[in-house]
Amino acid sequence: MKIKKVSVKTHDMQLKEPYAIAGHVHESIKNTFIRIEDDDGNTGIGSCATRDDSEKAARACFNKLNTFSSSLIDKEVTPSEEIFKWIGSELSSTPEALTAVDIAIHDLWAKREKKSLTQALGNKYESFNTSITIGVSSTEKTLEMAKKHIENGFSILKIKIGDCLEEDIERMKELFALKPEKIKIRVDANRGYSKKDLIKFYEETQDLGLELIEQPMETDQNQEMLYFPKEIRNICVADESLQNLDHAVSLARSPKPFGVFNIKLMKCGGIFAARKIASLAEENGIKIMWGCFDESKVSISAALHTALSCKNTHYIDLDGFFDLGWDLVSGGYICESGVMRTNEKIGIGVEHE
Repeated sequence: MKIKKVSVKTHDMQLKEPYAIAGHVHESIKNTFIRIEDDDGNTGIGSCATRDDSEKAARACFNKLNTFSSSLIDKEVTPSEEIFKWIGSELSSTPEALTAVDIAIHDLWAKREKKSLTQALGNKYESFNTSITIGVSSTEKTLEMAKKHIENGFSILKIKIGDCLEEDIERMKELFALKPEKIKIRVDANRGYSKKDLIKFYEETQDLGLELIEQPMETDQNQEMLYFPKEIRNICVADESLQNLDHAVSLARSPKPFGVFNIKLMKCGGIFAARKIASLAEENGIKIMWGCFDESKVSISAALHTALSCKNTHYIDLDGFFDLGWDLVSGGYICESGVMRTNEKIGIGVEHE
């Protein structure tokens, strides 16, 4: 399928309200979109959000993608090792831009196949419960948001921690005191803890029943994770420590510092690369979580389709669109009471507004 037209645009996806993680507050996020069209009139759309949500990072991503886009004209593009090796070499410094191109190619490919992307990749699951995230905030605000999400049908809460250890422990105890039936609670420290902090946090909360602890320490402390017994490491999730396939290979060696890999398309460079990491994890007995940033339905839908096509998927954390006040597209997936599934339309299932 030869590409005949390409367009690249950036849009400000204003957040509904400021959102805090350890050490940083987000107020808005820009997403960059690429739309490709083949010689039969089929279209594919991809999008990306930069890990650094600054204006400078978003502009650099747009410029890189816009400059590269003309190289796609008259190229035969299908999801293949050869194609993504070439695109990866051109966009190696900007994995988010690579992700946008990757998603657009997969969307176009599935549409040409007249299948949803999950069907084209090989369906393994029909749906998954997603967690919904509560940012770093006071115990009172955390409880207020938790009750609201539970009332709206969500059964998995992810709590951002890492700014103040004592407050984090208090928030966990208060949350579990709610005793909501069938509610699972995950935490994400965003590298905010030292080994000493993690020891104390786990000692104080181990009886509560936390489902997962995401990226508790800095990326250069992966080996420090081996201090903890296997039962703790099994519920610890590699996020910032897992950026690409090389990192996955290193983290898969025994003894394993993490029992779960959090794959984000924006980190690893798209669907093609993500499925390689997922396969490696499966071979090494590591569970997979699929995560995201604050992203358009385009890339959230792409991540969901990918997650449902991978046998080793155990968790999804694809709530990034819920924070946004506006999007360029609609559709993509259906979320009811926290359960996410595709809308079964061809490609990634999104429609232009």
